[in-house]
Amino acid sequence: MSKKKNSDSCLGVMLKMTILLVILAAILVGGSIFAYNKLNEFFNRSGGNILVPDFRSRHTSEVMQMKPKEIEVVIRDQKYDDRQPKGHVIAQYPDPGTIVKPGKQVLITVSLGLQKVSVPNLIGKSMREVDVALMNSQLIQGNSAYVFSDKISPDRIVGQSPLSSEEYGVNKNVDLLISLGKKPETLPLPNLTGINLDTAKERIKSWGFNTGRIYSKPDSNRAKYQVISTSPSPYSYLRKGEVVNILVSSGSDAGTASADDIKKFEFSITPTPIQTPKPVAENKPTTTTDSNKKDVEKPVTVVESKPKETTEIVAKPVTQQQIPIQPSKPTKDVIYVMPDGFMPKEVKFIHIKPDGREQIYAGTHKPLDSIKVKVPIVPNSKLQIYINDVPVEERKID
Repeated sequence: MSKKKNSDSCLGVMLKMTILLVILAAILVGGSIFAYNKLNEFFNRSGGNILVPDFRSRHTSEVMQMKPKEIEVVIRDQKYDDRQPKGHVIAQYPDPGTIVKPGKQVLITVSLGLQKVSVPNLIGKSMREVDVALMNSQLIQGNSAYVFSDKISPDRIVGQSPLSSEEYGVNKNVDLLISLGKKPETLPLPNLTGINLDTAKERIKSWGFNTGRIYSKPDSNRAKYQVISTSPSPYSYLRKGEVVNILVSSGSDAGTASADDIKKFEFSITPTPIQTPKPVAENKPTTTTDSNKKDVEKPVTVVESKPKETTEIVAKPVTQQQIPIQPSKPTKDVIYVMPDGFMPKEVKFIHIKPDGREQIYAGTHKPLDSIKVKVPIVPNSKLQIYINDVPVEERKID
């Protein structure tokens, strides 16, 4: 009885093992067939190799239209970018020009556009506060300019661009206007040329300025201690308390000013008055007596005197004025037309020469007045034209 039971159990085990082997064989055959089919489909399917296009800088909608049907485009990630607008491709993988098999996926990175922040309000803040506010907002200080302000203290912000609360890209520049405080009162320095030094000092003090250094140079045409020029030059606008240096005549004595000191001053050329030559009386022959007391008539040669060369001032209407200059050197005519406007303005002509600056004319003129000036021709020189002490034009003379 026991032998029969043992034989039955052995048959059962063998049957189970046979079933398992059959199942394993079926799985192996099925897997092999499936793998073979997939590999055959990948390597031998119709369509050939595909060239990956360049999707960079294109919008995703355009990418989907232009992509080959045999490949798939997948958005891998999105990030902020200040070079590509929102929705445009920043990068791709594989790279453009890569050859792939049909069914290959191309991964793209899409731009979210420029990351923007809110611009802080900087008006009235100190420069230290500005640095902290811009750093916290991921912004950078741009160009700076200084202006006078009656309301904002010095070294604080008067204006900004862009304005506060405006959406602005990170790491972008914010331009600033910085206060210089209240605009100081300025006054024109009157012309002190020709007056006595003591009188000049009194006037400088009465106008709210301070007298600086006193220089002197020999000048046989001026009395000793008579003012020749000032630095700053006459008609310059100065703040109260500014220093005015004075150059005076030392007469025939040696002066204290060096050549470099003299270059600091501007010299006005005074028009030479027209000199009318006196008529020359015709000389008649005279009679003389020789040693024998005989009358001998000696002729006297008559020499005509030529009038000295004069500088002519051309009198014309207000719209045309010619400024005379001493004709010791060759000159060049310079014509300047006053700019259009409503009010008369002060104009000055400054001759810039290698040996210094020389003011050759100053006067007030109406708009559109034409001013004609004779300027000495000096090598490497130029003429600067000022209106209300603001340089407006520069011309070469040589």
